[in-house]
Amino acid sequence: MDKQVALFVSNLEKKYGQWNRSKALFGSTPYGEIARNLSISNSQFSKLLYGTGTDGMYERTLDNINRLIEREALESAYAESQKSLLGYNLKHKKRVLLFSIFFFFLGLIGTTYYLLINDTSFNKTTYDDHPLQEYFYPSSTEYFDSPFLDNSNILDNCPCAGFEGRWFQFEPFKLPLPGSKKPGLYYQGKSSDLILRCSNLFDGHVDTGNAIMGYEHLKSEIWIDTNQENLVPKYFNPELKIYTNKFNQMKFENNDRFIKIADLSAFNVNMFEITGDSIKRKAELSGRLSLDVNDELAKEYDIDIAYITKNVLGDLTKTQCQTIYNPYCDPNKLSEGSQLSYNCIYTIGEENLGLKGGYPYTKTFSLKSQVYSDYISCECDN
Repeated sequence: MDKQVALFVSNLEKKYGQWNRSKALFGSTPYGEIARNLSISNSQFSKLLYGTGTDGMYERTLDNINRLIEREALESAYAESQKSLLGYNLKHKKRVLLFSIFFFFLGLIGTTYYLLINDTSFNKTTYDDHPLQEYFYPSSTEYFDSPFLDNSNILDNCPCAGFEGRWFQFEPFKLPLPGSKKPGLYYQGKSSDLILRCSNLFDGHVDTGNAIMGYEHLKSEIWIDTNQENLVPKYFNPELKIYTNKFNQMKFENNDRFIKIADLSAFNVNMFEITGDSIKRKAELSGRLSLDVNDELAKEYDIDIAYITKNVLGDLTKTQCQTIYNPYCDPNKLSEGSQLSYNCIYTIGEENLGLKGGYPYTKTFSLKSQVYSDYISCECDN
């Protein structure tokens, strides 16, 4: 699908000019005009642009774009040939024009083939490095004021040393969102990348070795149900405060009636307090940014993305997560694949879609790269 979207955008830029996402333009041409030129609806154009179209939709629309490009090229070639042939007799003019168009077609086919086989935009970029990797593990500590504990004496950092490393969100989670006058708006926590290190920044009541902190880089999304179907009772039981099986099975990416309206990037400061039998987590938002906002779709459905980013999603920082049982009182039980799973309640401040209380979700971190995996002689105090 990424390859199809890349080809779709690339061809649009060839025809209309550079993509200006913030102004919803290709060159100086708005999305709506392009959709009319391609004989598709505005909603179909949005699906194609943001990766939710079907294979058939991409195939047909790419053919239409190529026909527009070819027609424009032929018209331009014809106009240029007409200018250059002024002064010649009609017979000679027709002969030259036919040859010009023939060789132009050969050049167009060759150029298109070259661009397709050499287009590096089709190479999917993988997310390998945490944006703050250098902050946690600087190449030089000469000018670094570190909030982290030195592992030169590992026993001073028990049991937190076993938790140090790279953690990822185990699986996506989704939540209903307010912020518009009608239902059908959803948040999807797509992925997160968390580096944890033992810290001395906690209040004095947390002993050395029991405090660990890190910055979590989150990638998430906002989706709109174009049918704006009610959440209750099909997807949520307000009395039991649980989602139905239909909600749990719902995949935004596999359903044409859902369109992604924005991508989100954010940072959370995570602080974990580890005791013998429990692990408490506290998270504070450092900033959130909305990216690739589909302004046309937001306007169509009367959705204020700025308000949702600042106010509605801002309440995620007030989320109440349960303190969890610590299965790693002995840190030697930690290994790559170990998990910390938190059941949380998202309580929305100003609006709650008619629900008293909040919406539940589960966020699970999985250890992917453990820093200190050798045996640690820590006492397990239950």
